Amino acid sequence: MIAITGGGTGGHIFPNAAIIEELNKRGAIDIIWIGAKHGKELEWARKLNVPFFGINTGKLRRYFSIKNFSDVLGVITGIIQSFFILLRHRPSVLFSKGGFVSVPPVVASWLLRVPVVTHESDIDPGLATKIIARFAKVICVSFEKTSDYFSLKRTVHTGNPVRSLIKNGDRKKGLQYLGFKEDLPVVFVMGGSQGASSINKAVHEMCKSGELNFNLVHQYGRGNLDNNFSGKKRYVQMEFIEKEIGDVTAAADIVISRAGAGAIFEIGYMKKPSILVPLPKSKSRGEQLANARYFEKNQASVIIRDENLNGDVMHELINRLLSDRKSLKMIGERAGSLLKFGAEKSIADIIIGYCN
Repeated sequence: MIAITGGGTGGHIFPNAAIIEELNKRGAIDIIWIGAKHGKELEWARKLNVPFFGINTGKLRRYFSIKNFSDVLGVITGIIQSFFILLRHRPSVLFSKGGFVSVPPVVASWLLRVPVVTHESDIDPGLATKIIARFAKVICVSFEKTSDYFSLKRTVHTGNPVRSLIKNGDRKKGLQYLGFKEDLPVVFVMGGSQGASSINKAVHEMCKSGELNFNLVHQYGRGNLDNNFSGKKRYVQMEFIEKEIGDVTAAADIVISRAGAGAIFEIGYMKKPSILVPLPKSKSRGEQLANARYFEKNQASVIIRDENLNGDVMHELINRLLSDRKSLKMIGERAGSLLKFGAEKSIADIIIGYCN
């Protein structure tokens, strides 16, 4: 039996999905997923036919908030719930993808002497991972630099897991799905599963400025579609792309995205040139800025700071990149060579090692 925990956003859910896919390839292994009661991970566990157990949890904050008191209670309740779930199922190992959802199952695993393997996606680890690392036997990291934060004896540089949907992406299928022809380049704007209001706004401004000289596919995020742009020439908008995400990415000549580790690893795996718009520190702990700077420093992407983003800036940069196809290709090649891939196999090896 293997227990997996993590969720909340695609950055935690998609790597778990990739690892579950890899574990299933290895044979009939019993897997359970422990996540937040009302989290998006429940939907993905069902898609993967993995039994799901919802727990209470609480957000971990580095600043004072009245919500901290109720969240502490949520974490304690989650630990108790996780304890009895794990006691009932007796897994050989718990894999944690990090995030505040993972803290209660990790603490419960430690109390039951169940080995914990955890993974950190970003260059700079978050508070949850720093807490979880204290209880973990093995700490897997996406970037070699992240090892500096942890005990080198317990740290393994694996890279970040990539979904099979991305690996199996097909350009022709993507163009067919989008209704685009081969005559114009394709720009894919990823708003993420939650959407990205500043990116969406810049796309709106760009679309209002006149006819586009490239095909544009825009993933808004669930509940964010704008009907004012329905039917616009060379423009396709969608709430969220699931099964076809690999095909759409394969069809893209440029990808515009936030700078979460999951997104940049999928972009790098496909060797796609990208424009990254990291979340500003006012809306995050700064992990996306660190990821984006790493890509920019190695000439593997072009960066627009969120506060500088607008329709004119986005349009000008897209046209500049498309005008130099040789440089554009080099950016994608650098992104592919910069990152370590195969994490889903390496992590599955470690997990199964504890089962044996």
